[in-house]
Amino acid sequence: MFQAARVKSLLIVLLALGLIACHAPSAKSPSDSGSTSMSSYKPVKHFPADISREKRVMGAIMGYLAGDAMGLGIHWYYNLDELHKDYGPWVDSYQNPTPDGSHSFAQISRFRHEQGVRAGDVSQTGQIFTLLLESVAAQGRYDENDFHRRLDEFFKTLNGESYSGRYTESIIKSLWASRQKGVAWNDPAMATASDTSDGAQLAIILALIYEDAETLAIEADRLMKPLFKNDFIRQNQVVYAMTLQALIKGIQLPEMRDHLIGLLQNPVIKPLIGGYDNTFTVSNGSIAWHPDKVRVEPPLYISHVYGTDCQLTHLLPAAYYLIHRFPNDFEMGMLSAANGGGNNMARAALTGALLGAMTGVSAIPPRFIKNLENSELYLRLGRQVASHPVPVR
Repeated sequence: MFQAARVKSLLIVLLALGLIACHAPSAKSPSDSGSTSMSSYKPVKHFPADISREKRVMGAIMGYLAGDAMGLGIHWYYNLDELHKDYGPWVDSYQNPTPDGSHSFAQISRFRHEQGVRAGDVSQTGQIFTLLLESVAAQGRYDENDFHRRLDEFFKTLNGESYSGRYTESIIKSLWASRQKGVAWNDPAMATASDTSDGAQLAIILALIYEDAETLAIEADRLMKPLFKNDFIRQNQVVYAMTLQALIKGIQLPEMRDHLIGLLQNPVIKPLIGGYDNTFTVSNGSIAWHPDKVRVEPPLYISHVYGTDCQLTHLLPAAYYLIHRFPNDFEMGMLSAANGGGNNMARAALTGALLGAMTGVSAIPPRFIKNLENSELYLRLGRQVASHPVPVR
């Protein structure tokens, strides 16, 4: 109820600012965004159906990593005028973190630049994603002991401060500190009060290997237990994973709401994904199919409707809107997420994984794969994961 009221208030404000067009077919988008005029915008509801499971799995992996890398160079610009000053009005390729940015998080960009982070690199979150990808590729399933061992080794490269590695965010700092104190990974005290999307990003990999919905829900929640105390935060991230699993199976967006509601009939799954409201969040993105009523223009401003910050409940609705707006266009969906400012890195990664699954790896423009550092490794791991799904029980 609170979130719905908040979004309604934001819509009213943005209508006044002219960022959302309502019953205004003459309005146009800036040409640099790659968008079309309202009069020529025809909603698309379906993504390609004739794509193999392997291509969808690899599309999700490479889409995630491309989104993460796309956001890294232009991360945390909360003022789009500053983003445009430093990188231009529409960024469509990987960028170096600038050593002399004009935004309020310029010191982080400078730090990353000094650490040697360059265009095409993934973030620290992307590095941890890769650890889990390697673990699953090696084990053929989610093995928490193996993954936690890899995390512990990775933590040895950090010092517990923000300015460590490729920049260490709060949730990783908390986990690092607990491990330094000897807290076991399976100790409830390990879990943090974070409300970020790290769990959803990691659960992408589980959604690609588990074909059974109940197994995925159990394993995704188990993955997140050491990370998040709050049931609501875990539940919404499990819903994201269940959505991705459905897309891998080829379930189309118009059927997604009924599919997710149907999962609530399973007494094991229901407490792990919460109530109806959590499942409705996905299909709320279908407002993109009704431009005669509400249209966010250019679509990158969806981040300003829901919130540009790091909170999960602000990131996921934006991603869900963009996959409904661009169900057969990976590039425009992912780039709209990346160009929206704030925590564009997580937003673009989450959007990229969903769109990559929907359109398949072949629909990702070659430059996003060719210019991605370590792309051959990621493609090899993707093929390994895609070739060993865990069957439905």
